[in-house]
Amino acid sequence: MKMGAIARVLDSAPGSALAWAGEVIAAERRALQAFEAVLPPSLADAIAAIAGQPGPLVCLGMGKSGLIAAKVAATFSSLGMPAFTLNAGEAAHGDLGAVQDGKIVLLFSNSGTTDEILRILPLLKARACLLIGVVGRIDSPLGRAVDIVIPAITAGEADHIGMAPTCSTTLQLAIGDALAVAVSRSRGFSRADFLRHHPAGLLGRHSIPLRTLMRTGDELPMVGPETPVVDLLATMSAGRMGAACVVDADQRLLGLVVDGDVRRHFQSRREVYDTPAALLMQPHPQVIDVAATLGDALLRVREHDGGLLVLPVVDGEGRLHGMLHAKDMMNG
Repeated sequence: MKMGAIARVLDSAPGSALAWAGEVIAAERRALQAFEAVLPPSLADAIAAIAGQPGPLVCLGMGKSGLIAAKVAATFSSLGMPAFTLNAGEAAHGDLGAVQDGKIVLLFSNSGTTDEILRILPLLKARACLLIGVVGRIDSPLGRAVDIVIPAITAGEADHIGMAPTCSTTLQLAIGDALAVAVSRSRGFSRADFLRHHPAGLLGRHSIPLRTLMRTGDELPMVGPETPVVDLLATMSAGRMGAACVVDADQRLLGLVVDGDVRRHFQSRREVYDTPAALLMQPHPQVIDVAATLGDALLRVREHDGGLLVLPVVDGEGRLHGMLHAKDMMNG
């Protein structure tokens, strides 16, 4: 059907397109809610089994279920459990060599009768693999053959002819994600671990050490507590950060002075030129540890209600090592 004809069909039934789309979303939501309402004990068995093995986990499926298997394998790997996907059709033609003896195989099939999967089950069992099946029919050949069966049962598909994998694949994906996240949590996988697995793009930027971004040396605006406001302003202007750190003789951070602190002091009409920095500073500014990453700094900024223009970088003893400006965080 050409685009013009499609437009005429949609124009002839105003609102139908949105209603049809809403029906799909509602049907898939009901499938998820039905599974969530009665979580099968076998889900916990599968989590324990996968968490207890170093991997790699094999995720296997065919057709649309094969695409779900590929996504689930990628999620497991991203969350610390090595995993790869295996196409059931190619497995019988040599790819089965990638499966090591005694490993766990996570199989996805809605019908449980997929010939390509059933054909290789005896070979997987011969390798003493533990078989976990995410299956739409637990009384199917696949449902009866696996060691752990997770019932991914739906009331039907969400499309208008009831044949396209929609509810079934949505539920498979949710179960795969649930397994991956639960296994990751049980293995103590951390945010820092996650960032190490994502060196590129925005996630990679979050793992950049602050040591490589912070201002140090002559670029670090820093004064003593007795520094008069005239010299303080000169330091702040030279640093071009709109702020200056106040430190003691041992470089311990005592406070932070920002442009607003100086303006407020001027507005109070006090004698300002001999005012020491100690009377202008914020004594307990937001700081960040020198071992932190850019991701940690961005999280600190997001959590601060008033926003943060600068972040002093200190060690465990409060000694100043540098300072971050918002520009440094955005350009890192």
